[in-house]
Amino acid sequence: MSGQSLIIQRKARQLKNILHKRNPLIVAFSGGIDSSYLLIMAVETIGKDNVIAVTARAPFFSPFETRHIEPLIHLASVKHIVVEHHALTQDVFKSNPPDRCYHCKKMIFSTLRNIADSHKIRHIAHGANTDDLNDYRPGSLAAQEFEIEAPLMDAGLSKFEIRYLAKDYGLSNWNQAAMACLATRIPFHSPITLEKLDMIHRAEVILDNMGFQGARVRLIDRVAKIEIVKNQLSHFCSGTYQADLYKQLRCIGFENMIVDKEGYKTRL
Repeated sequence: MSGQSLIIQRKARQLKNILHKRNPLIVAFSGGIDSSYLLIMAVETIGKDNVIAVTARAPFFSPFETRHIEPLIHLASVKHIVVEHHALTQDVFKSNPPDRCYHCKKMIFSTLRNIADSHKIRHIAHGANTDDLNDYRPGSLAAQEFEIEAPLMDAGLSKFEIRYLAKDYGLSNWNQAAMACLATRIPFHSPITLEKLDMIHRAEVILDNMGFQGARVRLIDRVAKIEIVKNQLSHFCSGTYQADLYKQLRCIGFENMIVDKEGYKTRL
């Protein structure tokens, strides 16, 4: 075993030590790789009867992430609570300020805390990891306010290390592209609407069907800004994909498109 592997395995053991002290536990479960690995490790550490997975459902969560929810809940065999997240009924969210994520997370974490209280559970955890310390994450303030814990971060685990451990464990979504919510594709102060979210989702499905997983479509007015993962960008630009994509985007309401020549850099 390499030195790097030894370090990662040591962090995995530290994670279990942390989870042992968080019994019973509610896990905020989105279906992404971070919360998936956290959920599975919580079940393995403290037992499925001591873990509840809670998933918020909203039209701005990417189906590429949420499609993993049911298979992983089946694997974990835990109690699963799904709550409707009504952020789109709130003006502070729809107006899309720079701290939109804070208001969104505040609503989710408030619901989680109510569920925890009703089950007489103190500890709630989400899938934040050490990479999140380097990003602009206004939602982290909401996590602090509602005492939402981050065991992956506390164990010193990065996104790369979580993927490594998830692959080693056999989780099917270990290499799933990071999928921030669809609202992040809309510039700040441009109102968030169901129509815009649907256009973005349909455009990203088109790109996924073309073979460009993890691509982003940002909506600026009615123009699609296309961000292809960097290692796929030259392939996208060298073929007939741009013409085909443009034709399909016009059919779903976009008036034009531009391709970001810098590409999209995923967090791996």
